[in-house]
Amino acid sequence: MPQSITAAQLKSIAGSGARADLIAAIVRGWPNAVAKAGLTSRLRAAHFLAQIMTETGGLSILEESGAYRAARIMEIFGVGRHSAAVTEAEAKRIAALPVAQRGPVLFNRVYGVGNPTKMREFGNTGPNDGWLYRGGGMMQATGKSNYAAMAKKTGLPLVEHPELLHQPDSAFMAAYLEWAQDGRCNAAADRDDVVEVRRIINGGRNGLAECRKYLAKAKQALADYAAAPAAFVALDPVADQAAVVPDPAPPNVQPLDPDVQGDPILFDVQRRLKARRYSPGVIDGRWGSGISGALSGFMNDRGKPLTMPASVEAFHGIADQVRAELAAAEAENWYRPVSEARAAADPKVVSQLAPEVVPAKRNFLTALWGSIVAGVGAVWDTVTSYVSEAWDFFTDHRDVVDDHPGLLSTAWSYVAAVPSEVWWLAGAGGLAFIAYNSWRAIKTSTLSVQTGERQ
Repeated sequence: MPQSITAAQLKSIAGSGARADLIAAIVRGWPNAVAKAGLTSRLRAAHFLAQIMTETGGLSILEESGAYRAARIMEIFGVGRHSAAVTEAEAKRIAALPVAQRGPVLFNRVYGVGNPTKMREFGNTGPNDGWLYRGGGMMQATGKSNYAAMAKKTGLPLVEHPELLHQPDSAFMAAYLEWAQDGRCNAAADRDDVVEVRRIINGGRNGLAECRKYLAKAKQALADYAAAPAAFVALDPVADQAAVVPDPAPPNVQPLDPDVQGDPILFDVQRRLKARRYSPGVIDGRWGSGISGALSGFMNDRGKPLTMPASVEAFHGIADQVRAELAAAEAENWYRPVSEARAAADPKVVSQLAPEVVPAKRNFLTALWGSIVAGVGAVWDTVTSYVSEAWDFFTDHRDVVDDHPGLLSTAWSYVAAVPSEVWWLAGAGGLAFIAYNSWRAIKTSTLSVQTGERQ
């Protein structure tokens, strides 16, 4: 097959958290990527995609949000780990800020004027440069100097408008131009050296384990990727800039499902929380107490609590962080943790959390025994009717009454003509149906308690 990429292949590599707009941008721009970055072999294409997947959390984010908890801040920027040398007290103070303030404060502290080392390295001399030129794009460029270098490669005014690097099409263009800059990435990919490719792109081994996983998936997805000549479509920086001018609407506004009526990003999060056994209420893309509780429970159980927003608009401020954590949970096959008593469906725990199980059990037992009795009655009636007929035959005492009944009497005669065992069986079937539905209700409620979905 030709050197092309499909949305299905990208989804199989990225996982369920992949944004539709990022997938579409890669498919759209792939011919240019092949021609400009030399992605003419399966190994090159697989390594390139593995790096993109690692940097974007499986095509779920295009920019650093900065909405980290204190432990995560210390892990990345703490004393002995980063030139910023953030102290534990600082990390706690920053993590306690509202989400909208946390990112700017953190990145100006670690990438900007709050960290002279990085300020000089990145040229982030403006008071808000650390935030403006935070990690962005599909290769996560960081710092004003790197945005300026990327601007020269792409022809886009990324210094004047750094937000352009956070748009799907320009982010992908920047990624393949970064890959192609000096030929080192393709050379390492040809050797299938994932460690060296990671070092070139990231500067070290951060994310190497994730990158290996994405690489394995990419090699499998691109099994039929074949070498073929590719024609490069000349870039028009002015037209491209106009095409990717930031939209005031939140990212990923394409509906994820034709039935979605609310916010598509929130709809996606609701659906994925439900799969992790956190009940968000009705999955409709609308903010409410159900999704707030489910989201809070999920992030707390993952050890990354955050301040819950009060609206869909505020939710978009933490959406990238939430979706990245969901992607991590999905990759780990992680589900809501439950206690041993819950997992074992302890009757006391089940009855406390799902009180409807108690009357359902009574209905189940009553209907079950009723159906058994009715079934036995049908069998008994069938047997005794044959005995009675035999007795009448031998004694010749059957009474025959020749009368002319009215309408009601005629109707009743038809009802009476139905063998009684049929009525017994009908009753047994009805009671069995009630027993079955009661049993299903018990199983459903018990399972929701066992998995932790029922709180």
